[in-house]
Amino acid sequence: MDELRKIERKKKRFAVRLKNSKKIICTDIPGLNIVLCNVGQATGFKKNDLLLMLEKITPTPIVLKFIAEKGDSHCFIVFSRIEEAKIFYDTYDGTLSGNSDVPLYMCFVESVPNNEIICSSSNPEGLTLIEEFITEDEEKQLYELFDWIDESNLKNRQVKHYGYEFRYGSNDVDLNQPLDEKIPQECEIIWKRLEDYGINFSIPDQLTVNKYSPGQGIPSHVDKHSPFGDTILSLSLNSSVVMDWKHHSKAYVPVVVPSRSLLVMQAEARYDWQHGIQPRTWDPIIEVRKIDNGLVKVITSETKARGTRISLTFRKTRQGRCNCCYETLCDSRATADLDEVASHLEDLHVHQVYEQIAGHFSSTRHKPWPKVVEFLQDIPPGSIVLDLGAGNGKNILNRNDLLQIACEYSAGLLSECRAVTRACCVRADVLHAPLCDGRADAVLCVAVIHHFSTYARRRQAIASIARLLRPGGRALVTVWAKDQSKSNYLCKDKENTESDTYKTAGIQLPVHQNRTQFKHNDVLVPWKLRKIKENKLENESSQTLLRYYHVFEEHELEELCRNQGVVVEKSFYEEGNWCVICQKI
Repeated sequence: MDELRKIERKKKRFAVRLKNSKKIICTDIPGLNIVLCNVGQATGFKKNDLLLMLEKITPTPIVLKFIAEKGDSHCFIVFSRIEEAKIFYDTYDGTLSGNSDVPLYMCFVESVPNNEIICSSSNPEGLTLIEEFITEDEEKQLYELFDWIDESNLKNRQVKHYGYEFRYGSNDVDLNQPLDEKIPQECEIIWKRLEDYGINFSIPDQLTVNKYSPGQGIPSHVDKHSPFGDTILSLSLNSSVVMDWKHHSKAYVPVVVPSRSLLVMQAEARYDWQHGIQPRTWDPIIEVRKIDNGLVKVITSETKARGTRISLTFRKTRQGRCNCCYETLCDSRATADLDEVASHLEDLHVHQVYEQIAGHFSSTRHKPWPKVVEFLQDIPPGSIVLDLGAGNGKNILNRNDLLQIACEYSAGLLSECRAVTRACCVRADVLHAPLCDGRADAVLCVAVIHHFSTYARRRQAIASIARLLRPGGRALVTVWAKDQSKSNYLCKDKENTESDTYKTAGIQLPVHQNRTQFKHNDVLVPWKLRKIKENKLENESSQTLLRYYHVFEEHELEELCRNQGVVVEKSFYEEGNWCVICQKI
C-alpha cells in the first residue's frame, strides 16, 4: 500500500509538470491516450520495448502512435481502442518495466503532442536509392581501406580526395591540379554492379570520402553543374542518415539513406535540387503512411542515434559550359550576368542603405572591438595599418606613431570617421582599393566581407587583402556567423517563425527576423532607421531598410583564404562572428 501511495503522489506531481510544460491534462477517465510518466527517449525506452509489452497481453496490438520526444523521460501512446488502452494500463501501471527495478507508472491524458511533420512531396525525379548495394564483407573492406591519420579536416569532419580535390567553397575541382592518388581499385565493384541495375553512367574519375562523426553534417548544396557529369554516386558505410532534399519551389523531402546503400543522383536530383545533412547526433524516425488514399512520409517525434558514417561520393569531371535544361541552379546560365547582378544587389542593399543610416549606425558604434586592440597591441611604431571598411573609425587606434589609413565606401560613414580620428581617410571599394601593393604591416577587415553577395566576390576581397599586405604582414578578418547560439544576439522570448521573402535585383531573398537564429546563408537584415535631431536619436523609427548579408558557416572563412597567398594562423568564434588571423606568405 505504501508503494501504491508513493506512485500516486508521483503521478500527481508529474501531472502538474506536464500541464505546465506542455498544456496536456492528465485524467482519471480511461481513453485512447496514455502517458508513461517515467520512461522515454532520455531513459532509452523505444518503440520496440513497447511492442514487446503489448505482445504479452494481446496477439495483434494496434498502436496508432508512439511519441517519445528527444530529451524527455516520458512518452505517449495512442491506442486504436479504449479497451486495449485500459488493458495495457491495468496490466503495467505500477509494475517493473524491462530490466529496470523502478516501477513503471502511467496516466490517461486528454491529448498528446502533435509534433509530426507530413511531407507530401515525392522524392526528386532522377533520385535512385539502391539498398543493400554491397555486402557486409564488402562494407568492411571499404571501411578499412581509408587511413584517416593526418587527413584534412573540414567543418570538424575528416575528408580525403582521389583524382582531384573537391573544393567545398565553390563546389568544383581544379582540373589543372590532378592528384597522384586515383580512385582505389576496390571501388570498381560499384561500376560492374551498377551496369547490372541498368543505370547509365560514366566511370567516375573523382572521389571524395567524408568521415562523419555523430553531430556532424553538411550544408544544403548542389554540386556545380559545369565541372561534373550528369551522374553523382554516393555510397554510405557503417551508419544510416537522414538526408534533406530541398527544391527552389519550397518542396522538401527527407530521405533515409541506410548503410551499404548507393544513392544515384541524375536529372532533377542532380541539377535542380539541393541536398544536405543536418549537424545532429540523432535522426528522426521517418514512417511511410497512407493518408487520403496516398502514401506520404511522416517525420515522427521518435529518434535514432547516429553512428560514425563514411560517405563515398563519386563524380565524373568535364570541361566547358553546362547544357542542362535546369536554369535555377546552373552556374553556366548564371555566370555571365552574376557579377553585374551581385554588384547591383550590393548597391541597393549595402551601399545605399549605409548612406541612409550612417548617422544612426555611427551613434551605435563607439569603442574599438577588443579583438582589434589585442591584434594591434604589439605592432611596432612606424607600421602601416589599413582598415578596410572602417565605418565610423571606431577601430582606429589613438596612436600617433602609426600610419593608419581608413578605407570606407560610404561617404556618410567616412565623414563620421574624419570627424573623430586622425587617420588618413580614403573613399575606396575593398575589391579595388587604390593603394600600393605589398606595403601594409597589418590589415583590418571587420564585418565587411559578409556584404559581398557571391563566392567569387568574397574570394576577391580576400585577394585584395593579400595584395595589400607585405610579406609577413598580418590581417584580422571577421564576418557574421550563421550560428548565433553562443552570442548575445538571440532574444530567448522571440519566436523564430518562417521568414518573409523580398524580391530585389531580380532575386528572391529571405528577410531575417532580428534577434533570432539565422535560417539561411543569404539574407536581408532589417535596420529600423531612427533619425538624429539635435544630436539625439528619435525614439521611433521612421522606416525599415534591408541590408544584405551572407552569414558564414563554420570554417567557411578559412576555406575562403585557401590558395590566396596567406596562411591562417588562428581561427575563432567571437560573439556571433567567425574570425581569422592570417599572414601573407
